[in-house]
Amino acid sequence: MSRLWSFDLDGVLAEPPFGWNPAINRDVNLQPDAETRLPPLRPAQLIDQLLAATWYRCRYILRPPRADALQAVRSAAQRGRVIVLTGRHERGRRQTESWLERYHFAAYIDDLVMNASNLKSARYKESYLRGQQATLHIDDDAATVALLARNGISTALVTWPRNRELSYPCEVTRCDDLAAVRELIERMALND
Repeated sequence: MSRLWSFDLDGVLAEPPFGWNPAINRDVNLQPDAETRLPPLRPAQLIDQLLAATWYRCRYILRPPRADALQAVRSAAQRGRVIVLTGRHERGRRQTESWLERYHFAAYIDDLVMNASNLKSARYKESYLRGQQATLHIDDDAATVALLARNGISTALVTWPRNRELSYPCEVTRCDDLAAVRELIERMALND
């Protein structure tokens, strides 16, 4: 079976605005919910089209990649399949794909999975990854890594000031930067 490496986007691959990451959900006490299911995709509504043409057109444009992010993704791609699993709404797909192309990530990514549901990011990622047998999911969201670890999914936390001092399940691996993520991927691949 091929390894599956799953990367979050904002705060992991992409630098947040002004290097400050206020969107981190700090609720590390979320419990698994086997009932949560991904809803069926619905056709784009007029509001989706309007937001895609306006707000999402400029929302992510000024976010450069994080240091060593491309190297981490390249290393993962050499050792299996790579997906980007983001809480970003599906409305921003075109802009997100353009960002991945512009910064040379697209060549290493097998799939871009975006949230088209009404689920919060942590629950969306839980529902998506539950049946995927991911080797490792890399995220900066405290709630997401804690929840995924409780679901038996290997997780790496990319640390930021807002998530660094929280208490996580012992299965969560902390990484101070993307160079540490790359080293973790290489170690995990050697141990298989």
